[in-house]
Amino acid sequence: MERDFLYIDILGFSQMVREHSAKIPQVFEIIDELSVHSHYAFRAIVFSDTIIVYNENDEMPSHYYVTYLIEFAQQLFYRLLSIGVYFRGLITYGEFEFHVLKNIHAYWGNALIDTYNDEKNIEGFGLFVRKDLSNDILVFEKMSVGDNYDYVFLCQSYINLYKKVHGELPIDIVLLTETDEFDRIDEDLKFFREISFLKEQHPCVEIRGKYKTVYDRYKEKTPKFLKVFEEQGFLPFVLNPGYYGSINPFENIAEQEFTSEK
Repeated sequence: MERDFLYIDILGFSQMVREHSAKIPQVFEIIDELSVHSHYAFRAIVFSDTIIVYNENDEMPSHYYVTYLIEFAQQLFYRLLSIGVYFRGLITYGEFEFHVLKNIHAYWGNALIDTYNDEKNIEGFGLFVRKDLSNDILVFEKMSVGDNYDYVFLCQSYINLYKKVHGELPIDIVLLTETDEFDRIDEDLKFFREISFLKEQHPCVEIRGKYKTVYDRYKEKTPKFLKVFEEQGFLPFVLNPGYYGSINPFENIAEQEFTSEK
């Protein structure tokens, strides 16, 4: 059967295992609590650092499945952000068989093999959607990142706010409270604080490059915001002097971890 599915690889998982990191059970608890498990149309498979979410039927149009798969990925993105963990995920479509046998669950398919190989060759991290599904991305902003995939901007509140104010800062503080359109802006700013540190300070050059790649995509998409934030810091009161947000802007998970290691 051909299906839409989401393939996710948790970054840095092997290192966490080698270090007996306390984050490992947290990662699985987060995965276990995702809303996908209660959605009638989807099933999730988890093996080590790999998560696969796919539609069990083909009763709905493709954009229905793609929209939910992006939302599942966004939910995972924010929850993993809270513990300083990231992923690379691909949404694609193709042959994917899943069968519940007497004692095991069996799954296979050409699309699964292709996606596994594609994931290893994609630069950066975050969520990518195959270009032939791009028209099914109805709510989120995207950017072409090669011949086969588009990058999806999961920091939706940040992107929505940029579009609303045409990139001009500071903003009217009322914007942040009158609707829920920007309700995750604090988490988005936290994400930028974390990756702006990691792209400069991570001890591995290759890994620094992954964070810089993602940072630069957002910079290309929102140049006016990034210019101001780079000068003043990704702090809530840069949005408006009277706005302090709900997350301590001076706590940086990556910085704390590197400091404790020294």
